[in-house]
Amino acid sequence: SAYPREIDFEVFRSIADEVGAYLMVDMAHFAGLVAGGVYPNPIPHADVVTTTTHKTLRGPRGGMILSRDADLGK
Repeated sequence: SAYPREIDFEVFRSIADEVGAYLMVDMAHFAGLVAGGVYPNPIPHADVVTTTTHKTLRGPRGGMILSRDADLGK
């Protein structure tokens, strides 16, 4: 999960749309870089994004599940 390359989330979104799949991104290892604006943000492209609050965000131990689709949270 810690590959030293930049992921093109727009391409992954296109692939997921082509095959009718959900796109889920675990950004725990690079969330701090996204927050700092130096790494692409997967949230506009993914159906579900997961991350931790304690790895690169340096907060208390916890996690977050984010979604653009309210029905996925039910």
